Amino acid sequence: MEDPSRNVKEPASQHSLSRALPLVRAQLATLPPALQRIGKYVLENPDLVKRQTASALALATKSGPASIVRFCRAIGFEGFQDFKYALAGDLTARRYELTGGDPDVSGSLRIVDELSARVIAGTRETQSILDAGGVERLADAMIAADRIDVYGAAVSGLIGQHLAFRLLRVGLPAHAIVDPIYAAYVAGGLGPSSVAIAISESGMTTDTVESLRRARAAGARTAVITHRRDGPIVGYADDVLLTAGIESPVTGAKSVIAFTNLLAVEMLASVLTLKLDGRDPSAGT
Repeated sequence: MEDPSRNVKEPASQHSLSRALPLVRAQLATLPPALQRIGKYVLENPDLVKRQTASALALATKSGPASIVRFCRAIGFEGFQDFKYALAGDLTARRYELTGGDPDVSGSLRIVDELSARVIAGTRETQSILDAGGVERLADAMIAADRIDVYGAAVSGLIGQHLAFRLLRVGLPAHAIVDPIYAAYVAGGLGPSSVAIAISESGMTTDTVESLRRARAAGARTAVITHRRDGPIVGYADDVLLTAGIESPVTGAKSVIAFTNLLAVEMLASVLTLKLDGRDPSAGT
C-alpha cells in the first residue's frame, strides 16, 4: 500500500530553511535560458530582489510572472514568497557570519578583511582573463583615432569618466558621454577613424548596448569593458576586455565590480602611456 505521507507537501517553512543563493548557483547551469536570466539577476542583486514583488522582478528580468514562479519551483521552492523568505534568511545569515552576530567594530573589521581578500582575488582573476592582445590592439586603434567616445550608465558612467580623464592626460581626444539619448545620437555620426568604448557591468544595459550598436553600424572601432562574456553588448564589440566579478561580503551581489573595471582602465592607460613614449602632458598637475 502506498504510504500516504509521500503525498504530503512539505511546508513552506521547511523550504525557507534552505540557503537560497547556493541553490541558485548550484542549479543555474541546468536551467532553461529564460530562467537562467532570472537566476543571474538574483545572484547579482539579492538585496534588491528581497524587496521586489514578483511583477517587479519579472519586469527587471524581461520575463513574465509565470516565469518567476517556474524559476522558484525549479530550484526547490513552492513559489516566489517562499523563495524570498529563504533569501532574506540567507542574507541575514551572511551578515551574522561576518559580524559574529555583533555589529561592533570587530565585526566591521571582519567585513573589511573579507572585502579586501575578495578584491585581491578579483584582481588576480582579472589579470588572468583580461586579453592582453586585445588591450594592445585597442590601444593602437585609439592612438590612430581622431575621436574616442566612452559610454556608460550609473557607476559604469563614473568609470567611463575616469577613463576619459586618463586618456586626456596622455593627449588622446576622449569624451565621456553619460546621457543615453545624446550618446545614441552622437554614436550614429562616428566613422572608421573613431573608437567607441562601452563600460557595462552586466553587458545588458539597454541604452549602453544601443549606443555601441550604433557606433559599430557607423563604422567605428568598438570595445567593451564588462564581466559578462555572454552579455548582448559583446556582440557589438570588436574588442572585449573581460573583468572578474567580485561579490559583496554583505549581500552576495556583485556590487563591487568597479574595482576590476577600474583595473582594466588603468591597464589600458598604462599600455597607452608606454606606446606614447611615456609622455604625460599633465604629469605633476
